[in-house]
Amino acid sequence: MLSFQTISWIVFVANRVRKCSSGVFSATISKIATLSIAIGTAAILIASMVLLGFQKEITKKITTFGGDFEITKYSGLAAPATSVQVSQVSRLMADLPSPIEKVTPFIQMLMLIHTKVGVEGIWCKGIDPMVAHTALEEYLIVGRLPHLTKATYQNELCISHHLAQRLSITLGDSVVVHTVHPTVRYRKLKIVGIYCTYLSDIDENLAFCDMRLMQRLHNWSAETVNGYTIFLKDHVTPTKPLRNTILRLIDDDLRLISTQRKYINFYDWLAIIQKNTTIFMLFILLVAGCTMVATLIVQLMERSYMVAILKVLGAYEVYAILLYNSLRTLCMGMLYGNILGLGLSFLQAHYRCITLEPALYYMRYVPIYTHWKAILFPNLLIFVTLSVALYFSIKWLTQKKIVEALQEG
Repeated sequence: MLSFQTISWIVFVANRVRKCSSGVFSATISKIATLSIAIGTAAILIASMVLLGFQKEITKKITTFGGDFEITKYSGLAAPATSVQVSQVSRLMADLPSPIEKVTPFIQMLMLIHTKVGVEGIWCKGIDPMVAHTALEEYLIVGRLPHLTKATYQNELCISHHLAQRLSITLGDSVVVHTVHPTVRYRKLKIVGIYCTYLSDIDENLAFCDMRLMQRLHNWSAETVNGYTIFLKDHVTPTKPLRNTILRLIDDDLRLISTQRKYINFYDWLAIIQKNTTIFMLFILLVAGCTMVATLIVQLMERSYMVAILKVLGAYEVYAILLYNSLRTLCMGMLYGNILGLGLSFLQAHYRCITLEPALYYMRYVPIYTHWKAILFPNLLIFVTLSVALYFSIKWLTQKKIVEALQEG
């Protein structure tokens, strides 16, 4: 255990060595190392925040439109007339597990929509008038959701921007839709809203209307629906124990479908992005580590005589002196890197300077997630990895024999 006097002596000598080296070649190398670490730190920080931004944005879109779990009959939505009674989920509604924020009913049926352009099949989802749908409103690009506060059902429809373009529909147009199961019924609906998520599985198929209209078309009671959507609280992920808990609270003839399974292609895409980002970070750490070791080698080459003299005098804290100077370079580089990385992230988060192709990335701009974990963990990774590399490099490089160093001096 080093005493306070020993630590003070190490800091004093290290500062003197650094000041005496200000005009030599190693000072230039040290500045290059600081710049390299700063750029690497900024790149890792930005990559981490962008990766988490993609994960959060895409997960948010999927869960907003489909929840985290769906409770349906085993026959699924392929038979839209399949109904679920509120009594079948009464135990779940009465005793919600703590990770669950809310459970909302829905009705979803396959419909054909007729326009001047042609006929298109869509999944029409009836939303509950007793629940606020502010999260859905975030994705509206024009108009509104169907009025759900009226006393009776409304003949209104909200469709995606993709469907509106494909069918040449604009806000305020009226279209004719008809059901295909169990009986054919026609309705004339007014387009009151257009949304956009850039997620093809949602935009190409899904439209929203009043759930009471769907119940009227089926001649169902107010308590009969196709299923229930489960929304989890923020920062809660679907797990197998939670799934088993929910299954115990619903009837045996119901099934529980996770959103991750339903939209597995998007989660597979996120896994690929995460893998590429991890490889990118490892390469940056490798380059930064090699730069630090190279800087250390130059410093030792210039100070080999001094290292030998200190060893002869019994000052075996020479390892700590070299490590202190190297860690100071590392910390300065990380400080500048954090300033650069957070500054660029702030500009992107507020002004969205860098845009993307929605067809490939499912959004129009590079997302940034500026959570404290996205800042702390990359910094810890950089500091610990490079500190360990520096420590073992110093132990290996300072094995040079004292007599050889004195002879060279």
